[in-house]
Amino acid sequence: MNDRIILKGAREKNLKNIDVYIPKKEVTIVVGPSGSGKSALVFDTIAAESQRQMNESYSSFIRTRLGKFPQPKCDEIKRLSPSIIINQKKIGYKSM
Repeated sequence: MNDRIILKGAREKNLKNIDVYIPKKEVTIVVGPSGSGKSALVFDTIAAESQRQMNESYSSFIRTRLGKFPQPKCDEIKRLSPSIIINQKKIGYKSM
């Protein structure tokens, strides 16, 4: 039972009070049609809460210099580990 992340009542953006159980120590892929809430689930709920929890562990001096992550609209998030957030913007380069 401790081998999964539990989200209950997620309501960020277009998520409609959903419950999700995500296995830990496994690669998990979130797929669905455009507008189904994939980014809202991964970035606006899970990643934002993980970053918010990690920022709370720093001293107040450091916290004042970090970005602010509001608590996501979710009734309950359990067993969430710290995570590294990778931006999903396209990588571009200019030719010389």
